[in-house]
Amino acid sequence: MNNCKPNPSPRTKGKRRLAAAGGFAIVLVLVLVLIAYSGDPITKHMAMHTAETYANETYPGYDIQAVAASARHWFRYEVILDSSISEDTSFLVEVEQGQVTGDSYDDMVANGGNTWSRIMVYLDGSVTGALSKAGISHRGYGLYCNNYLGGSGEVPVPAQGHPPLTIDMPYDKSNLPPVALALDLNVPDDPQAAAQQLARQVKAAMDEADIDLAAYVVTLYGVNNRMVVTTGLLPADDLA
Repeated sequence: MNNCKPNPSPRTKGKRRLAAAGGFAIVLVLVLVLIAYSGDPITKHMAMHTAETYANETYPGYDIQAVAASARHWFRYEVILDSSISEDTSFLVEVEQGQVTGDSYDDMVANGGNTWSRIMVYLDGSVTGALSKAGISHRGYGLYCNNYLGGSGEVPVPAQGHPPLTIDMPYDKSNLPPVALALDLNVPDDPQAAAQQLARQVKAAMDEADIDLAAYVVTLYGVNNRMVVTTGLLPADDLA
């Protein structure tokens, strides 16, 4: 008995090679698409280098370093940069196919966004402690630097006697930039008469804690979370 199998014909061999090549091509395309969407170590490193070089040339004197990068798609990266000498100089640079397409320096650094975020963390702890020490129970509060956004729109916070918000300024609760405290309280029996008196009590609590705020807003709420009355923005000097 002859158990030998016939050799495949040249046509069959060609089909198999073609199928193998097609399968390899499909895998290659999938890999390339995956890399294009999720990035790869080589293009990521190149993007970080490009962003770092751009940042130090555009904003010299801060010793800026690329610390991380996240891939977007089609070889786009969002690179995080920090300064070794400025705690508030931290921002993002967009790199697309090896070219810088934008950065967030103005929003995060130049406009004081990072500085205010850092100061607000410390100030929040100071205000919370002062309110607690004074026995003032509240529904919540907000801290606003330079401008207070209320129901009638944006209102400048009184700036006289307060330093401007500047990059890397240290936290000093007794020498703050123009900051307003907007406090929400439960409504008392006579809300109209009580609102400004409560604002004076809140200011007294801040003064006791040596927290130099520029303005205050007290809003009183009743049942069903309904606002009853608000003082609007009151300069601290008017509550003396």
